[in-house]
Amino acid sequence: MKIEKKSFLWTFFLLILSLCSAYFSSLIESDFGRIDVRTVSFITEENQPMVAKLYRPHSATAETPKPGLLALHGYQSDKEATTTFGALELAKRGFVVLAIDHFGHGYSTKLPAANKNMSGANNGYQYLKKLPFVDAQRLGIFGHSTGALNAIRVAKLNPDHRAINGLSSNGGDADLNNYLLTQGLYEEIGGYRERTFPVKSLVHNENRLKAFSLAPSETLKWDHIYGNFNDGSARRAALVNGTHLGVMISSHSNKEAILWFNQTLQNAEQDSDWIEPDQQTYWYKEFAGLFALICAIGSALCLANGLLKCNYFSSITQTITPKMAITTSRWRIFSLINIVATIVLYPIFTQWGGANEPIAATFSFMPLEMGNGIVTWLVVSALINLIFFLVWKKSTQISLAEFGVYSNNQNISTLTLIFRSLVLAALLIFWLYAIANFVQAYWGVELRFLWPLLKPLTAERFDLFPIYWLPILFFFFIFYGLIISVQMKQKVETSFTKTLFVWTLKSSIFAAGGLIILWCFHFIPAFMQIGPMFDVLGLPQFGGRWMMMLVVIIPQIIAFIFINYWCYLKTGYIYLGVFLTSLLMTWIMVGGQVIGRFLA
Repeated sequence: MKIEKKSFLWTFFLLILSLCSAYFSSLIESDFGRIDVRTVSFITEENQPMVAKLYRPHSATAETPKPGLLALHGYQSDKEATTTFGALELAKRGFVVLAIDHFGHGYSTKLPAANKNMSGANNGYQYLKKLPFVDAQRLGIFGHSTGALNAIRVAKLNPDHRAINGLSSNGGDADLNNYLLTQGLYEEIGGYRERTFPVKSLVHNENRLKAFSLAPSETLKWDHIYGNFNDGSARRAALVNGTHLGVMISSHSNKEAILWFNQTLQNAEQDSDWIEPDQQTYWYKEFAGLFALICAIGSALCLANGLLKCNYFSSITQTITPKMAITTSRWRIFSLINIVATIVLYPIFTQWGGANEPIAATFSFMPLEMGNGIVTWLVVSALINLIFFLVWKKSTQISLAEFGVYSNNQNISTLTLIFRSLVLAALLIFWLYAIANFVQAYWGVELRFLWPLLKPLTAERFDLFPIYWLPILFFFFIFYGLIISVQMKQKVETSFTKTLFVWTLKSSIFAAGGLIILWCFHFIPAFMQIGPMFDVLGLPQFGGRWMMMLVVIIPQIIAFIFINYWCYLKTGYIYLGVFLTSLLMTWIMVGGQVIGRFLA
């Protein structure tokens, strides 16, 4: 009972830390009370609700309206991402910022994308200009990636805009008023660099020269202002030392946006809202959100530790076997095989996901375009691993019950073991969901870091949960259960903590090593100004967003390995870890991925 109380005390201690960190994140987002930040919902001309976050400096009133900015996130993202590329920093400096969830993203899930509304971007612009505390004569638009392309389309449709900033965008055209292009030096997606490399060579690109009203014989100058702000002809191509995603999180990008909109919408005046461009706080918000996320997951694991001491759940625990199913040398060989298989399978089967992919087009009940690519890769990997596992199992005499696949307790059947493990995993997910829902409802922040992670679900997203959980569960049972915890089980170290971290480190190499190699293979040549390797090889379809997504996928895989091993070491069975990690991944996927087509 003493250990049980200690576990619950740690549960609530970490819960308090998580809530405090989330609250601190909200304070940073409101600039400690200088900005009114709230989530708004409005009905569009299609008679569907659109969700957005509105940043209003307290200095913006009906008597003293301030310039308005529409913030547009990119494909596979949401309104919260705009915090890192301008929403927060611009609002702190006297701009009213409206960051929308494009249709199909975040909480705007009622309507699919359409060419007419640019995934709802134009709806956001029309809503912004009607706000009483917004100066409708001083309107601007900024967006990242596909959001930047939508920003250009909205600007061309609304000539009353005064300025635009396209981050990881194209060169625009002469119809845009006061256009700032923020270009990444290591841009990996061909469409945003005229399909040429290195990026620095774009100074001679015909399309870029034409967009900046330069003659074919001229050379485009980086970080140089062309034209005139007064007549809307001002142009600037700012070169940022970053990749496609790097532009989105760069302080340099924020500084460029601050100075550009200050010049175009505030006449370069520095009033009482002005803060020097280098004084940026968005990173503090992101790290506060990350700390809140880590503490929330930690509290769930401590809660599990306490509940496992209770009579109902104590029956699903056994002492973990000290045995290894394979020798160290064979472990290394199997790891190498898996790394090579990952390098081959990931680029090929993720192609079944993304814009206009065949699964969503054929099966309307599976509308997560990028998610379908991930699920296809996982299912194929699981099938291959299952075949190897069954072949290997025939050649060995190990007891699956001893390794935690079947019940090793006469007082509990395997079915009961599985059911109670599922119940405990569901309780832990409910605990995390309650935390995520609380911080979002009361403070308007999320358990996230740069990317959508644990978000409260809309009804449309909740309906997708069981559809995507089943194939994800299949993968986690095979790979995280039978492969990592049984076939590739490692030597038990001298302590729980040492075992957990050694196992996590080694299995991270085994599970994510192929993805890490793919990332290095694709990006290191780009950093050397040779070009993204798949593009250099003439295979751009295997690069682009799928290589870009590795910086999101790899950390998630490592985190799932850690959680899975924690559960396995605590219970001696594979099921709690398999259920908990598969539910977490499904939540992340259905909560954060784009539903349907995002148009620009």
